[in-house]
Amino acid sequence: MNYIFSFSSRNSALRFADAVAAVGGNVKLINAPMNGSGCGLAVRCSDYKLCQSVLNCGHYAALREIYAYDGQTYKSLYKQGNY
Repeated sequence: MNYIFSFSSRNSALRFADAVAAVGGNVKLINAPMNGSGCGLAVRCSDYKLCQSVLNCGHYAALREIYAYDGQTYKSLYKQGNY
């Protein structure tokens, strides 16, 4: 299972990817699966707990949505309401 973290700011997506990689996470920058959330850049990682830890330690106000991706379908796990 992969998790996709979609941001409205390219800078926030890059900072988040760097922070997760710095603590040992295997990340990849990808296009956001659903358009309309801003910059269209997202971060993919398979370690959800590690990503949660990074999110809790930093300020990522540009995070718009988190998806679970099983290889075929996307399931929204978190969606910011007013963006």
